[in-house]
Formats: sequence, C-alpha cells, structure tokens
Amino acid sequence: MLIQELKEQACKLSVSDRLDLVSAVIQSLQNPPQIEDWQYLVSRPHAWRKQLHIKGHKLLASIVWQDMVANQLSPEQAAENWDLPLPAIYEVIQYCKSHQELLKLEADEERCRLELKGVLLEPTNVT
Repeated sequence: MLIQELKEQACKLSVSDRLDLVSAVIQSLQNPPQIEDWQYLVSRPHAWRKQLHIKGHKLLASIVWQDMVANQLSPEQAAENWDLPLPAIYEVIQYCKSHQELLKLEADEERCRLELKGVLLEPTNVT
C-alpha cells in the first residue's frame, strides 16, 4: 500500500483511532525489527535515518543505487565506479529493491528538512 493511500485511509478513522495508529507507528520505529544479515551493509546511529550504509564507508546504500539508476550503470560498472566488490553492489541492489518505502520516506524527510533550512531544491528560471 502506498503512503498516499495510507494517509487517505487514516483520515477516515476517528481521532481516537488515529492517535492509536500514530502511537503504534512511533512504537514500531523506536523498536525496529531485527535487521537482516547483510555482509556488506551496516546500520549506523542517526537521529532519524534508518537505512543501511556500505560497511567501511560513509556511504548510504541508496546513493549507490540512485547512481546506478540515474546513470544506467551495470553492477560491474557501479562496482568499478564506487571501488566496491561486485557482491556488495548486488547486496545494495537487493537491499534497495526490498526497502523502497523506507528510502522514499527518508528522501521525503530530507527534502522537508532542507526546505525548512531555506535550501532551494528545484532550479529557478533566470531571465
């Protein structure tokens, strides 16, 4: 189910039920389920970001994934570009494909935080 669909359904709930839902969501975020057993990906402490990093690098898995998609890189090209072992790239692909909702939520959160700081994210037309 997409986030927009969840929002629409949540709006149909009573105030009491919405508060219960928010409490349940907060509780689940505070006590996340055990992270899968990844060989090349690790969790790092962060105030709000939960996605995994490449082990031994200050590099989010989603950055490698987004680079691959944006530049239409093969796994072999991405491994060479990022100087990572090919199995790490396959793990990044698997992780990002199976955690797309988390990656989208974090991208939205980051966008909101940047906008609150006054960072312009969309190009403006200069004439």
